[in-house]
Amino acid sequence: MANLFEQALDVGDPKRLLIFGAIAEAGSIGAAARELGWSQPALSQHMTAFEKDLGVILFDRTPRGIRLTTAGQLARIRAAEVAASVTGLRGDLAKAFGLGGRNVRLAGFPSFVIGPLAAALGRLEADAGSEAPQHHSYEVAEAEPPEAMAMLEDGAIDIAFLFHHEDEAPPEISGHITVELGTDHLDLLVPERWNRAGQIQHLSDVADLPWIMGCVRCRSTAERLCRRAGFEPRTRHITDNPGAIQSLVSNGLGVALLPRSARRYSQVAGIDSIVVAEAGARRVTAMIPDGLTAASEVEDLLTALRSGETTETPATPEITPSTPTAPEKTPSPATANSIIDSAGHTEC
Repeated sequence: MANLFEQALDVGDPKRLLIFGAIAEAGSIGAAARELGWSQPALSQHMTAFEKDLGVILFDRTPRGIRLTTAGQLARIRAAEVAASVTGLRGDLAKAFGLGGRNVRLAGFPSFVIGPLAAALGRLEADAGSEAPQHHSYEVAEAEPPEAMAMLEDGAIDIAFLFHHEDEAPPEISGHITVELGTDHLDLLVPERWNRAGQIQHLSDVADLPWIMGCVRCRSTAERLCRRAGFEPRTRHITDNPGAIQSLVSNGLGVALLPRSARRYSQVAGIDSIVVAEAGARRVTAMIPDGLTAASEVEDLLTALRSGETTETPATPEITPSTPTAPEKTPSPATANSIIDSAGHTEC
């Protein structure tokens, strides 16, 4: 391996290969000098020395610029490879260590992290080309809205991704603004075999069935919506994992309300997802300190989030400042309920 580097150094100053690449790309020494901020005589001297090192003529000078020789065309390919390798190293270091850009600390609820946020960060990584002047680094923590807001107030994170049901007041923290990211509708999930006749169309149609509840806020919303529909839900299982909720429903252990985005990125078979108007929707927002709203790394992230099909995004996002496996027979819901009861009670 040492011989490889020794042989490369014998060719001459590696920088001259990059200078040649710039000249070949620009089409003339004068144009390259203007782009690089060098003097034209300095570039000419480097090229004379580089051709001497290689023992070939790389280009012919013409009144309209340069014309690459066969050797020059080969050298241009290698110059592009070296340039990509060097700038790629800068990008790798930036991604690994947060160099050259702000390290933005994020916190969001599970279904948002696993879906919209992960997709947006992936788009930013893919779009961060070698010509980018700097690469932003992002750190992600999973946290439900109350915890994320506490982390934001304590300075442990820079952006909190939150949600609130449309019948609730949006969360506020003094000195922060709220950016509306979109609407995420709640759908009623029931085991497919419980609704083969399509008889379940409203929340009241599952009043006698066991329920699978999510996080504290999600449970509070579901209970409020059920009471508004005229019944008290009978909670059988509790988990804040969207995948676990779907698995429990799929296996006939209950019904649940789940945001539509949670099933967009991870779907479990055997579930009938029903749109019930009375379930409404929740609003997804980003809470950002006043001093960070104009930062390019924040704007880039918000743009990436809006460009993805994450929620039903408003045409013009609003920014609001804060002030102080199935049986052979198809049971009816009532029959299914008795089957589940006889199966026993499992807490999650």
